Amino acid sequence: MTSTPVSPVDVVLDESALLALGAGSVLVSRILHQSAETDVWRVHVALAALADADRVRAGIAGHVAMLDQIVFHPLDLAAVLAASRQPRTVGWSHTRHVARPGAERPEGARVVTITPRDWEGAGVRVLDVSP
Repeated sequence: MTSTPVSPVDVVLDESALLALGAGSVLVSRILHQSAETDVWRVHVALAALADADRVRAGIAGHVAMLDQIVFHPLDLAAVLAASRQPRTVGWSHTRHVARPGAERPEGARVVTITPRDWEGAGVRVLDVSP
């Protein structure tokens, strides 16, 4: 009997999810644990969002940086251009840029958040992990 391969799920942690992780969120921790133990979850972090989270909760950037299973996305020119003229923070815009469909992720990635209303109308899929 052959098993059907499971397509990986790409997720991007937004600032609120990063802060929730720092506060001990079981749901965000479980996603990170699953990404470390299986190939089913791929976790991405936009570095601008990580910087925003670290401004609110000092030390979260250092903690998250130690997690091998996270793919970090630097703020490149394409991300800066996507952020221009946005009423949101650069971290929010960078997260949206990473979550949007592209060559690496044709279906895009889900934004893991505890504030799903922040993503209404953003053109990305959301994974609500609010308590």
